[in-house]
Amino acid sequence: MLLATVTPAGDAASPEPLARPVTATEPLLARRAHELDALLAEGVQDLGLTLDLSDHAGGVPSAPRDSDLLARAARGPTWVLSPRLELDGNAVVVRIVAVAPGSSTLTVRVERVTVPDLPTRAVVMLRDLVTSREGCAVVPDKGAEPRREASLAVPARSPGRATLAANGAVFGGFVGYSIQRSSGSDDPRLLYPLMALGTGVGLGASMIVSEEWDVGIGDAWYLSAAAWWPAASGLLLARGSDVTPESDRWAYGLAGAGAGVGLATFALSFGGMGEGGALLAHSGGAFGTVLGGLTEMAWRGSTDGATPARGMGWGAGAGVLAAGALATQVTTSASRIALIDLGAGLGGLAGAAAASPFLFGERTEGRERTFVLTTLGATVAGGAVAWGMTRTASASAHAGELGMPMAGVVGWSPAAQAPIYGFGWQGAW
Repeated sequence: MLLATVTPAGDAASPEPLARPVTATEPLLARRAHELDALLAEGVQDLGLTLDLSDHAGGVPSAPRDSDLLARAARGPTWVLSPRLELDGNAVVVRIVAVAPGSSTLTVRVERVTVPDLPTRAVVMLRDLVTSREGCAVVPDKGAEPRREASLAVPARSPGRATLAANGAVFGGFVGYSIQRSSGSDDPRLLYPLMALGTGVGLGASMIVSEEWDVGIGDAWYLSAAAWWPAASGLLLARGSDVTPESDRWAYGLAGAGAGVGLATFALSFGGMGEGGALLAHSGGAFGTVLGGLTEMAWRGSTDGATPARGMGWGAGAGVLAAGALATQVTTSASRIALIDLGAGLGGLAGAAAASPFLFGERTEGRERTFVLTTLGATVAGGAVAWGMTRTASASAHAGELGMPMAGVVGWSPAAQAPIYGFGWQGAW
């Protein structure tokens, strides 16, 4: 049960009661509070816990007292987390109060961090609280059977193991098949042993990796995006460039996959990847392939003829590279990426439907190019509209930093001892 962030942090004595920051009066603090809410919501799930979204307040007041948190934890086998926040110059004071399932003890972490370090430190604070055994200890009554520690408090080890194993096995089989095809041999006596060997090596490597490192679901899908889309890019580029002999084209796919996995592994060495970032990488590869193919058709001015493999290859590689790099810098949810993908897809269909009259009658180069460019532009526009419509409250709060109109009491006159009424513009610049 993750409660909404309130202020002040409570690290020092303060006459101010706990309250939710208001965007109109505290735009910077409200923005940080929304960011902290989103970070902790994703961090809870990364730790293997289930976030209860059925009742966000959980029957707890918006400005909870310590007794309210203890009472809520006693009603059900759930963690209760109450984040607190306040500004302190150019830094922020973060305080997280936690109650373990069935516990009557409050566990608190307090840190003063800079704004750029807030995402990292907030997640570390949450991890330390949840994995700490101090908050889970319950002293049993004399003569009573000792209570077991709540299983919900134990974070999952490599929750992405199954995903990594499945992708590793299939990709290993692909490597074996590519090696056989690159050799120019069509002998099935060589094909099947190589595919079986590749599958076994891929499966074994993925299991070793998941045992050595804590691989999340987002990490596993991010690695799969870094393997499959660059491989597709290499194969499509080889086909579009008419690489001969055809057996050499599979080497392009293997080279692309190797480069992609290497870059993804390097990126993951700096931190984990959420499910939203992994889906963003896959979306970049998929839409890059589509937009690259449309770009090539627009260049040649025709929708007929050979498959635009070269454009699709460049699009797949550039798309997954750009989206994969962006995923390491932003924090987003998988549902938002899915909605943006849906918006881009619907935009492309709408653009194709609107421009379909250009394909009626005599099909000239200009008419076909107009059809393709309209479809391409509508796809991008649909994704942009979906991005704007799915902006989080944190992004809205950021826009509020530029200010907003206000009317009413705008000041106080010491001489007249009376308020000054008027209108103006208020905000943080």
